[in-house]
Amino acid sequence: MSDRIMTTPGSTDQFTLTDRPVPSLSHRYRPLPEGLNTTHHTIVPAHQVRDGDIVTAFFTDGPGIRTARHAPEAFTAHPRTYGTPCPAECRACEDTAAAGLTADRYVCLNPANDRADCVIRFRNAPVAIVRADVATCFPPLDTAPLLPDLFTFHDSDYGPYEALPVTRAWGPWDTLSVTRSTAEQIARDLPTSSAGRHLTCQWLHDSLLIASDPHMRTEPGRPGHLIRLDAEGRYPIGGLWRWEAWSAPSCPECMASTEPIDVGDERVWRCTGPDCTRRTYGTGDPDDDEDLPPFTETDENGATIVYHGTGEIDIEATAELAAQDGPDEDEQEAG
Repeated sequence: MSDRIMTTPGSTDQFTLTDRPVPSLSHRYRPLPEGLNTTHHTIVPAHQVRDGDIVTAFFTDGPGIRTARHAPEAFTAHPRTYGTPCPAECRACEDTAAAGLTADRYVCLNPANDRADCVIRFRNAPVAIVRADVATCFPPLDTAPLLPDLFTFHDSDYGPYEALPVTRAWGPWDTLSVTRSTAEQIARDLPTSSAGRHLTCQWLHDSLLIASDPHMRTEPGRPGHLIRLDAEGRYPIGGLWRWEAWSAPSCPECMASTEPIDVGDERVWRCTGPDCTRRTYGTGDPDDDEDLPPFTETDENGATIVYHGTGEIDIEATAELAAQDGPDEDEQEAG
């Protein structure tokens, strides 16, 4: 499905509604129900969103060409007047109240629930929606699978670790619900991380024992924390260190999002910007990025281009390779 260019009455702006990104580590967008695509959407100002409409995207600022910013999770709208007390006392309402926003200029498209804050937008902000009557022709939103949340240890480059989605009330010392494979990944990484530098991990059949290193133990005789399978066959892990949300690193050159690629046994992050070839380890330390493995690519003319690990062209190596592939001197003389 190609991008769809749309307009709205009384505006000269053009709205580009792009296809919803395919879920990946870099793009955490819950899929829409089967069959829904850009042809079923319309664009309205936020104050014209009605109860039951499905909100899927917002847009970049204008004027001119304005590109869709997809909501990570589309939602069924239940608009309410902004400025009325928030029953959930969510952070979005607290922040907008602190900013002194006036009720006559904003609208709440959806009240907070146990997983998300209120969705507050400027009244005239363009919103991509699927009308309620159109939405009834497709499966409900909740038929699309939830994406797992991604976490890492606090102040760490490890992960990401997939877990069941957490609620708004979840805190960094609370537990995450993970599969056996993710629990094994955590057990491998934890002892070598700063968060778990004094911890050891040991599997006892189907249970994971996390204990303090006997040489570093500050509480002699403490048996450790035994994590057993819960009723859903998952492992609740937490309370021993701080978790934090994991996200793909931004490109250090253009700040666009990056996507993971594996080079040998190493994970490298490649910029998704169309005019940028930058790669990074995602640590934010340029000295680390100097150790990225080099790579080669073939251009449209069949020439081999040699790159430094960061994505910059290795001019000397490329020129040397081109010279090696050039016509043989004896063949030139024979000609």
